[in-house]
Amino acid sequence: MSIPAEVRERFYALRTLAVALCVLGAAAFYLRPGSYDFLVLGLAAIAVGMWLVRRSNEYVRRARGQVAANWLPKTAGRRVGPLAWTLTAASAAACVIFYFSMYVDAAHGGKQAWPAYALGGAVMALALTSGYVAMKIFR
Repeated sequence: MSIPAEVRERFYALRTLAVALCVLGAAAFYLRPGSYDFLVLGLAAIAVGMWLVRRSNEYVRRARGQVAANWLPKTAGRRVGPLAWTLTAASAAACVIFYFSMYVDAAHGGKQAWPAYALGGAVMALALTSGYVAMKIFR
């Protein structure tokens, strides 16, 4: 039985978001292994990623249980556009770049304050864009 296109799009969107969260969680484990705060955040990111995988599997199971020709989700018109995915990926890349610039600044004495402010702004942008993507997926 074929999976409807709406379910397939939602499945891949949730899986993409789950992979991104798991990679960020793994990066937190790798970059700061001695910091309890980063380890807890990394573990939380991985747990949310695994929950998203279970949720995407649930959508596929539910769609396979129904007749594919008559199946239409309530939110067929609402989908995440490419601009939202691009902004989320760009803000995640900005988080990585500003984290490493803060790390380099700390290695050279930590005299500059702008990397911390830039990282804070990038994290806020990532939280906003990924929240928007999650809201569009689950609504």
